Amino acid sequence: MTVKTRKQGNSLVITIPADFKIRENKEYQPMIDENGILSFIPTRKNIYEQAADYDFKKAFKEMGLSDNGEMVGKENVW
Repeated sequence: MTVKTRKQGNSLVITIPADFKIRENKEYQPMIDENGILSFIPTRKNIYEQAADYDFKKAFKEMGLSDNGEMVGKENVW
């Protein structure tokens, strides 16, 4: 399959085939590498931005949950 760029206003547009099943109004971050390869990375919203001052440790205590500081599984990924 081949797609072709076309001019729309001051921008170039590349048609995305319907077979890709991309939803309308989805946001992507465009990137181009040193070889001229175009990539469109889906943007993701940071769920923590809405409550940047949220105190997780305080909420943990309020819920009566404890943390003994011991690892349970593979938490130590460093």
